[in-house]
Amino acid sequence: MKPEEAAAEFDAFLAQRGLDRARLTAEQGVPAMLMFYRHMRADGCSLESDSDMLLYQWGTYDWGQGEFFDLNITRQLCLNNSGEDDDIWQLQLTFKFSPTPLLRSLQQGNRWCNDLDGLEDFEKFIRSSAPFQTAATLAAAKVELRYGCAG
Repeated sequence: MKPEEAAAEFDAFLAQRGLDRARLTAEQGVPAMLMFYRHMRADGCSLESDSDMLLYQWGTYDWGQGEFFDLNITRQLCLNNSGEDDDIWQLQLTFKFSPTPLLRSLQQGNRWCNDLDGLEDFEKFIRSSAPFQTAATLAAAKVELRYGCAG
């Protein structure tokens, strides 16, 4: 896949599996992103040079639209292997939940997966994590898919 088409490719990937992004639960969306990573290579983004990685992150934040508990899975693509911030692009799938006391009590955190060899352990970590177990089946207030330069 061409890296600049990652968001459209992921939407098509979801549709092929009968999933509607607007109605996704984290229980559906996170495994879909993991499967997308497993099966769809990004042109010019080598796994060996950490140019195609996954990031799982969570926490309660206010990014200017009110406070939400965010559960996020991000695919980070580094173009041109230059190490420059302008070459780092992220496909972010974020589930935004109204911050209940239980969700607020979950400390923010993250974990990276650098390559396909670590994907199985990464998925086990996600599935066993308190944030995922708490929010997996909840209906999100918003489901966002963004693709943009992280630099």
